[in-house]
Amino acid sequence: MNNLFALKDFGFLSVTGRDAQKFLQGYTTCDLEDLGEQEVRSGAICNIKGRMVCNFMICRESDGFLLRVKRSLIEPTVAFLGKYIVFSKATAEDRSADFNCYGSLSADDNFPQALHEITPTPEGRILRLSEQRYELWVTSSLEADGDVSEWLAVELADGVVWVDDKTTEEYIPQMFNLHGTGGISFTKGCYLGQEIVARMQYRGELKNRLHLGSTDAANAPSVGTKVVNLEGKNAGAVVSVANGTFAAVLRVDEAGYQLEDGTQLETRLIA
Repeated sequence: MNNLFALKDFGFLSVTGRDAQKFLQGYTTCDLEDLGEQEVRSGAICNIKGRMVCNFMICRESDGFLLRVKRSLIEPTVAFLGKYIVFSKATAEDRSADFNCYGSLSADDNFPQALHEITPTPEGRILRLSEQRYELWVTSSLEADGDVSEWLAVELADGVVWVDDKTTEEYIPQMFNLHGTGGISFTKGCYLGQEIVARMQYRGELKNRLHLGSTDAANAPSVGTKVVNLEGKNAGAVVSVANGTFAAVLRVDEAGYQLEDGTQLETRLIA
């Protein structure tokens, strides 16, 4: 298979049991009640302050849900949910040993044709996430020699950024463009952190937004790098990097942005 990338930074967790949907509905930004059997959706789990513990892709399993999350956040997320799930007839567990995650940038005849659609296979699932990006969640190991930075650059171009161990519980979902990728429902009702998320949406209080930018590869910033305005005052930070392209959460009322060493940054706001 051409253009196959081993996405080793991602792992899986499941929430299963009689109360799986009822429980998760109260802790996810997306609406699970209308999630189809062969549909995948993005979303996030927030703390009480509306800050993302993780963001994810989610689909149904026969007895619950399967979530694809940054591998470094699987254990913290299971522990976070564990504080609340004890009151439900549901179980959250790490399933990273059961699946491998691969990405593809070229369609196969057996791949889904509709966006956010899943094609079941004997070894797992194939998902179409955008016009160009597909993911394979499979139990087998596949030969994948693609440069993952190429995959990440295409994700960034699509406005997709993942919470990791450096950014967990730091940003609200809109700061990572989840409202633009269908990861937030503003009609589903209450969930943990919902009041903060809704306030940012309806009161126009979101002053920090996701921007994409580029710089010389030799001077590419790393995740967590501070970004300042033209007067040297703090304006935000880098949250993802790939092939000289980066995403940063920045104040939207600045005339321009630069690194602390004076490197000028070319950026554009993600709508």
